[in-house]
Amino acid sequence: MTTRGTSSARLVIFAVVVVAMVGLAGYYVYRVHAELPRDDHAARNDTTSDAEAFHALRQQPYVAFRDMRPGAQYGHLAFASLNDRDQRLVSSLACHRVYFAPQAGLCLAVATRPAGYRGYLMDGALAPLHSFDIPGTPSRARVSRDGAVAAYTVFVGVDSYLAPGLSTRTRLLDVTSGRELADLETFEVRREGKQAHAADFNFWGVTFTRDANRFFATLGTNGHTYLVDGDLRRRTLTVVADDVECPSLSPDETRIAFKKRFGSGLTARWQPALIDLATRTTVLLPESRHVDDQIEWLDDGHILYGLGHSLSAAQRRSDVWMLATDGASEPAIFIADAESPAVVRP
Repeated sequence: MTTRGTSSARLVIFAVVVVAMVGLAGYYVYRVHAELPRDDHAARNDTTSDAEAFHALRQQPYVAFRDMRPGAQYGHLAFASLNDRDQRLVSSLACHRVYFAPQAGLCLAVATRPAGYRGYLMDGALAPLHSFDIPGTPSRARVSRDGAVAAYTVFVGVDSYLAPGLSTRTRLLDVTSGRELADLETFEVRREGKQAHAADFNFWGVTFTRDANRFFATLGTNGHTYLVDGDLRRRTLTVVADDVECPSLSPDETRIAFKKRFGSGLTARWQPALIDLATRTTVLLPESRHVDDQIEWLDDGHILYGLGHSLSAAQRRSDVWMLATDGASEPAIFIADAESPAVVRP
């Protein structure tokens, strides 16, 4: 064979290999659309997720979450109508944290082949947009209300917000292009009108306003946590309140639900609370159990959060609970065997 012919053959082989690798990389996300094995119709909460079923579900308010039932679907992205939460649609995409808006979704995964951590962006119909490496264990995920910007937090090193040596990374992404927009550690932090900086600054738990340029997050430093008001275009974070962790902005944007710490070290616990953004008044909510979650709002009068009920490392279990923000009723299970809820209203 001539040198020219050999070069052409190598180019063809190289192109085939590249196409195959790209196809394999995208297949993991694309399988969200695939039809899954069907179970007995009598088991209402063991239904199939396919494109047609999900299209019908998206026409009404629904909740996305991580399925925590034992079995083959454990840890997979799942959905349920707010009007019929007993019947869930389970995808084939395994996620450690999930979040959805009407136009976009974010899945943070612990990959096994090859081992590592991956993020997946998809549109509101579950069509894959982008996949990307994430630099640590998935912790928090959010998507702006208009589906334009996604945010994620990962642990680097330790895997608990109570552990000494906490180190996190929080980054913002453009959903359409998949491009990284910002790392919160590069932002200028201002407190009481002055620039602030410390080597131990950590940021986590982004929550967006209706304008995706503006968001709130947690700043942790020197054993304290602060609520910061972020501006993406200006690359600034302004401290607005003390002792606020993992904020979640209410639909009417007047309050932030968060977890308030009591105690210190690994024996500390968190209780859900609300802060009024106009008055800075904080109210504790009647939940006596340890809540280690970024709270989600069901509506302006109710919040959702995950609570574990098994500490088994091999098969950790949890439920999503609902609590009225007026404190007039006891917590109630919203979805059993689930976590990482995201309420989506078309």
